[in-house]
Parts: sequence; structure tokens; C-alpha cells
Amino acid sequence: MINEIAFLTCHQKETVVAPILNKQGFVLRLEKSFDTDSLGTFTGETPRTLTQVQAALKKAQLGAELSKCRYGLGSEGSFGPHPQVFLMPWNLEVLALWDRMNEHAIYAIFGTAETNYGSEKVNSLESAMSFAAKSDFPNHGLILGTPQDSYFAKGIVNKTEFQDRVMAALKISPSVWLETDMRAHLNPSRMRTIQHTAEKLSALLMSYCPQCKLPGYGLTEMVRGAPCEICATPTRIPRAEKWSCLKCDFTELHPLNEVAPAKNCDACNP
Repeated sequence: MINEIAFLTCHQKETVVAPILNKQGFVLRLEKSFDTDSLGTFTGETPRTLTQVQAALKKAQLGAELSKCRYGLGSEGSFGPHPQVFLMPWNLEVLALWDRMNEHAIYAIFGTAETNYGSEKVNSLESAMSFAAKSDFPNHGLILGTPQDSYFAKGIVNKTEFQDRVMAALKISPSVWLETDMRAHLNPSRMRTIQHTAEKLSALLMSYCPQCKLPGYGLTEMVRGAPCEICATPTRIPRAEKWSCLKCDFTELHPLNEVAPAKNCDACNP
């Protein structure tokens, strides 16, 4: 029996996702009858009204409904500062798989600082070319301006075109906004992150809940509080992994560290 998954995407993400899910016996069926940009765009032409997880699930459910497949797959990415190191960029990807028959969702989430995400206001061709070099252009696409600008352009991947557009824009405005194009088909760095997310999804599809027997059972939380090896004060070092099922709420704690090094104890090292 062939398990088809309807993948609602218009940015070629299937090129990295399909080979991974094929190994688990799933065949991706591309569903293009719905414009995913209508749920929001990175550059803000269409505002995002759903959270990242909600948007990924919405795409998965739409894909299954439109194709009449049992399974649907949705993808959603976000970009911003690193959660701990503010000056570093961060790419967070979500893949949501929806099982219509069981009304069951599986989420694979992967975050990384391996991204070229960036933006800058420039006032010369030289500074624009410096930004382009930092962004690994033309291997990665660039965006010039904002949707409110007459010279706004996305998906620039040609050096001559980029230079011409920047010079034309600078004749209109003393400075222009540049940013990396984070759409997957124009951003190999993001595409690699989506591939890693698909690998996590593949592992979840092979991990079954001990109670309801549905796939997707996995790590949902790191439980802090391993006791200090000297004074036994709870530390920020994890003492266990919390594994949960999103369908039946079954939960297990998998012990990690019986004690924590004293160097990680706030009582011993205030």
C-alpha cells in the first residue's frame, strides 16, 4: 500500500523532503492548487495572522483536504535573533504532518544559527555589494526595498541585475533597504535546515506512543533540576527528558543526569 502525503508548497521544498520520507514508505504528492503566500509573506505584503505552528498545520490540513489524501504536510519557517545570543541570526523550521483519519498532528521542529538571514540599509553601490557578499550572493537570493517602494524587487540572483537595480533605486532614494530572500527555493541555507527538519519528522514517524500506538511520540521538554554533586541544590542542568504524545497526552520522564557538576550550581557559585 502506497501512503501518499499531499505537500502544500510552492517553493520546491519537496526536493529535500521527498527522499527522506520515501525511506519510510511515503510518497510526496505536490499540491499547488492553493497559494501558500496567502497565509503570509516574509516581506509583509500579506500579514501573518497565525503562529508558525498553526500556519504549518493549516497548510497540512489544506493539503490533505484539497487532494483527498489521508496525510497532508505543511512547512513554515521563521527568522530572527538567536534565543540566547541576541546578535546572532536564528532560523526555526516547522514541518507539520496531518493524519485526516486519526485527526492527529505530528510536528518536527528544528532551529539553527546556520543561516544567512540579514538586512541592511545602504546608501551606495559599494555598501550594497558588501552586503551581497556577506549574504553569499548570488548563491542566495536578495530583496531590494520594501513593498511600499516603487523599486521593490524579490528573488534577485543575478549580479548585473542587482547592481542595476541598486543604482536605479539610489537615484530615487538616498538609501535603500536590502535583505536576504528567505524563500526556500532561493536560499540553500534554509533548504538544508528544512532537510534536517524532515529527518526529525522521519524519526518521529517511527516513534510510536506506548499508549495509543500512534506515531509522533518524542521529546517535548527538557526538565531542569539535576541536583548539585556537592550541596544537592537543584540546578539548571536537565535531570530528565519529557516525552509526550500530542494525541492522548501520555507522558514519560526519561532520566538524564543524577547529579550536576558544582560549577553549574548557583548556590556553590553565586
